Amino acid sequence: MKKITKKERDRDILRAFFHRTGRDVLVAGRAKINPISKASKINRWINAQIKDGLKCEIRRNRELFLTLPTVMNFSTNYHRTMQAIQTIRHLTGRKIFNNQCYRLCFVDFSKIQYISASAALVLTAELSKWDDSVRQRLRPKVKTWDKNILTQFDELGFFDLFRNKDSFELEKEKEPSNIRFVKYMKGHLHDDEKTQHLKREIKRIVGEDLGKWTFLYSGLSEAITNVVHHAYPDNKGYVEDDKKWYLTASYDDQSRTIKVVFFDQGITIPGSLPDSKIHEKVLSYLSKLPLADRKRDEQLLKAAVEIKRSSTGEEDRGKGLQDLLEFIKQRGEGYLSIMSGKGLYKYSQHANKTEVKSVSFALPVCGTLIVWSTKL
Repeated sequence: MKKITKKERDRDILRAFFHRTGRDVLVAGRAKINPISKASKINRWINAQIKDGLKCEIRRNRELFLTLPTVMNFSTNYHRTMQAIQTIRHLTGRKIFNNQCYRLCFVDFSKIQYISASAALVLTAELSKWDDSVRQRLRPKVKTWDKNILTQFDELGFFDLFRNKDSFELEKEKEPSNIRFVKYMKGHLHDDEKTQHLKREIKRIVGEDLGKWTFLYSGLSEAITNVVHHAYPDNKGYVEDDKKWYLTASYDDQSRTIKVVFFDQGITIPGSLPDSKIHEKVLSYLSKLPLADRKRDEQLLKAAVEIKRSSTGEEDRGKGLQDLLEFIKQRGEGYLSIMSGKGLYKYSQHANKTEVKSVSFALPVCGTLIVWSTKL
């Protein structure tokens, strides 16, 4: 066996030390080794967001206490809303914790005065994923929450997703509402039972009118299944526990409007297009655009939805989205909003007028958020 030199031994000891403390040796010179921390990228991102207005407090041992913004709404306060949600994702998505990185210790809901259904679902998904990673040990503490926010999260089934929770009482006398909710559903990629549960819940909130709309009972769940099936490709390193989806829905029996909000934490739609069976069609579609716009997520989203599929062999995530879109066109009223990566695509139809909007964001959505609403 070849005897190692003292210099080689010192190098191995240093490498092992850096590995244990969460750092990798990326640059090696003849005289020294230059370690670069894995955690430094996350920490730099957090520090940049703090300078940009992120409300949080960093205490001893790098413990981070996050305060959620007063208004959480992707339409009117996207940056602050996504900034807080991204912070949760960055600090809870790591497989190995080390003493170099900030540690998320508490998420403060007390300042929230308004939160949209979409923002609430994405926030819930990130917190639920965090709860799974710590073996269901999170405990929502609600004593300082605004009563209206507490009632909203309770109606949506937020607390049903957590094994540990504070006890609390809500106002028993509430004004009657004409809106019925489907409580938060958390399903797995191959969770057929949850798909059947979704069908039953849609039937419950829509009531007798469901018989007129076959799509609501079968096509809706199939479209969602199609979208999530392509969200977690085998070649992207997703393990089975990652392959989750989250959903809520509501029906206003006065305006006869149904709304479904769906979120997955998988690969974005723009990110999945290069491996899809319609990639050549996407390239042809984008060739009409200026070169600088061809890789923008909002344009890729638009292509995914609007490109026609000629056969079942070309099924991908966009196929399920087209089914949702077609129902809106048939009804002549409603909208389909898709946020994925750094892009937004929204198709809306009202009073025989059609509007298509696409927007680019600085902060990405970690997954795909779909909001589908139409009038029956």
